[in-house]
Amino acid sequence: MSLSTRLRKSALVGAALTAVLLFSGCASDAPAHDSGASTETSSLLPAAEGKTEYPLALESPYGETVLEERPERIAAIVPNGVDTELLLSLGVTPVLNSSMISEGGYLEAHGASKLETYEFVRGEDVPVEAIAAAKPDLIVTVGWVPGFGEVKDIYDRLAKIAPVVTSPAPDQRMIPWQDSIRILGETLDLSDAAEAVIAEHDELFSGIRAEHPEFAGKTATWAIYYGPANGLQYFSQNGSAPELFLTDLGFSPNPNAAEFAQDTMVSDELIAKIDADVLLLGQSEATTPEEMEQHVTGTELFMNLGAVKSGKFIQFPPKAEDGGDLLWAITSGGPIGNAWAAEQVAPMIAEKF
Repeated sequence: MSLSTRLRKSALVGAALTAVLLFSGCASDAPAHDSGASTETSSLLPAAEGKTEYPLALESPYGETVLEERPERIAAIVPNGVDTELLLSLGVTPVLNSSMISEGGYLEAHGASKLETYEFVRGEDVPVEAIAAAKPDLIVTVGWVPGFGEVKDIYDRLAKIAPVVTSPAPDQRMIPWQDSIRILGETLDLSDAAEAVIAEHDELFSGIRAEHPEFAGKTATWAIYYGPANGLQYFSQNGSAPELFLTDLGFSPNPNAAEFAQDTMVSDELIAKIDADVLLLGQSEATTPEEMEQHVTGTELFMNLGAVKSGKFIQFPPKAEDGGDLLWAITSGGPIGNAWAAEQVAPMIAEKF
């Protein structure tokens, strides 16, 4: 099966998800409650599979809440929107989402513009009042990672609104989306649906690896330049979403990744450590081409990297031709973004071999 055929298959799945969202938009604002044993589909989530038993204890590092019955009104409050992406891939329509879901662009095809959002402002807390106003019966924070504050700082306030499902390892820099979607699948009685999303992802990337055996065993680096103030950042650390994306494509982990486990900043002294068989470099929208050349790509240190000399260096624009954000899709890490990014990136890399 060719990459284009597989991506058409993914597009069909996306169309089905969009249909779910359109249906929810036309349905009653007060759907009948689903006890968890029902086989009927509500306006906000698919029919229960009958595998999860309620009441369900939702344990977390900060406390425990109890989900008395299968929820319908689900608030996905993680600022970067990855939980919204996971819920959409399950056919679930969250009643509240971060405004940042629009930043990646690729979720627009899945009805993201029709979702209710709260306005997230970087550096500020998630607005608990807005969450309460959405009247959720479940609050999802499984994809929360450091960089957007801490769940522990607001957990008690959230738990007073509705049961809260969290990640069991909140201090990880990046939580594999497969772990998160399995947690959501169990919580929402959609475990089979969660496994189907994972299986589709695995099939897609298995096909890409078969189509591009030249990627096998080669190392790759994913880095982003954020302008003079924040500099060049190494983002394919061990266990990160970009590293998992690259290994899914067939690449091997970069042995130098450990250098950036605690601090992602790439100083002049460390720039040789970003070298790899393939070097993928992105830039923030606020960065000008002149800044990129002056501070990164035009410097002698950068031009002496092996990947640059061998021609296996790819510089990504802030936005793809269809308006999607590759940096967001790969760095945030979710099944919809990964499939879309693979369509863009795999051919670009293959041209360098």
